[in-house]
Amino acid sequence: MKDSYWILSSENNTYETLNKDEKIDCLIVGSGIVGLTTAYLLAKENRDVIIVDADKVGWGTSGRNTGKVTSQHGLIYDAISKKHSPKKARMYYDANEEGIKLVENIVSEYNISCDLKKVPSFVYTLDENYVQDIKNEYETCKELKIPCDYYNNITGIPLDIKGALCFKDQIQFHPKKYVDQLAKINKKLGVKIYENTSIVDIKTEEKCLVKTSRGYSIECNNLIVASSNPWYDGLRFYFAKEEASRSYLICTKLKEGILAGNYINVEEPRRTFRNYEDEYGQKYLIIGGQDHKTGKCDNEGKSYEIIEDYAKNNFKIGEVLSKWSAQDYLPYDEVPYLGRINSKQNNIYIVTGTNKWGLSNGSVGAIIIRDLITKNSSKYEQLYNPSRAKSYLNAKFIKSDIEMAYDYIKGKINLGDDKLSERDEGKIVNIDGKRYGAYRDEEGHLYVVDITCTHLGCELRFNSAEKSWDCPCHGSRFDFKGNILNGPALNPLKCYGEGENHINPKIL
Repeated sequence: MKDSYWILSSENNTYETLNKDEKIDCLIVGSGIVGLTTAYLLAKENRDVIIVDADKVGWGTSGRNTGKVTSQHGLIYDAISKKHSPKKARMYYDANEEGIKLVENIVSEYNISCDLKKVPSFVYTLDENYVQDIKNEYETCKELKIPCDYYNNITGIPLDIKGALCFKDQIQFHPKKYVDQLAKINKKLGVKIYENTSIVDIKTEEKCLVKTSRGYSIECNNLIVASSNPWYDGLRFYFAKEEASRSYLICTKLKEGILAGNYINVEEPRRTFRNYEDEYGQKYLIIGGQDHKTGKCDNEGKSYEIIEDYAKNNFKIGEVLSKWSAQDYLPYDEVPYLGRINSKQNNIYIVTGTNKWGLSNGSVGAIIIRDLITKNSSKYEQLYNPSRAKSYLNAKFIKSDIEMAYDYIKGKINLGDDKLSERDEGKIVNIDGKRYGAYRDEEGHLYVVDITCTHLGCELRFNSAEKSWDCPCHGSRFDFKGNILNGPALNPLKCYGEGENHINPKIL
């Protein structure tokens, strides 16, 4: 996995791996902005907290995004007003503004050095056909009394913008510096943090008991699943209620500055960008897009080339410093799932489906979970309720479900190539009548794995940019050695000669 500019330019402190059994009040699985913010809020309420992560602090999507923290999430308010109600649309805005304010307060109180700046956010179009959509969003926001302005163009941006909606007083920052410092604050508050600690099993009764890949167990009164997507499902089928989506970003030096702000367009191909200035005054452009469903791209590496060409053609840039990708989960009704995992298990909580806006929505999730655990209620509980009725019964869900069935069947039919991979090539091969995934690295070492996804049995596809095996059904990802990169899968892939993969969706 390519490292982001944020990861490359931060401290990257390390924490120990769990090597004993533990008992705790609140266990949080995931050390990104959701897990660390939730831990912080609970620790401030004198709750005992442990955080575990299969990787390192902030090395997931929290360290691989644009660093935009805003309540402007594309054309979201018109959509929520129509699908839910104007009241809930306004509540969505209020919640995200509270999430932004929480980030600002933490940075201010602890004097966190993360290059936080207050900037405007813009959603714009270069296509006349989309101007009316932006105007509709503007009118909806005005009806909801959401402060905003409409612009025919944006001075200071070298694009032929036809229309734009602006939210003032939003923020941007260095996300990895923020989560690194938040982890240190948590440690001072008594929170235990364990890295490289994978969860492989769970038992749910009055208390939860989770087991790690190294055989240790953690018993907890409250379990918070803060790992982007829920590896434990609680019979709510979240893997089918949201879509896994990948996007690509690059960081380049800017030879000529642009108007400070957060920017995203509404048409395809999607383009998102922002400026960044480090402590030495060097200016950068963070720009990305090329979104696609996980496992549904024929040449992921080409995405970086397209974005770089776009940046060169529209901005005065220098060298490309880093390239990286991220995975997000998109709910079918626009609103994330934040709160209790279901209506019966009052001690298991999730934050998922943050719709590519996890820095603000994730902070909202932390607020909601803190309130549910300490007060048994939250003013945002019903809007984000993971058990809300008809959250996924719509055209997008039906289309996605049909695609999943097609991908599942197609994968089983394709027997694969009879020849093994060349250097730096990954492909599906046929060995003794069975399909395997083969990747040969640049030094000639060959890695062959069973590519039946250990979540629900879909057949994986090779990702040429990340050298990974990706699931087109529910978004699980594995490196070429079979190790898990993204869930909901809990079990790694088996190598050739080790037998067949163990399918375990952890629905119950």
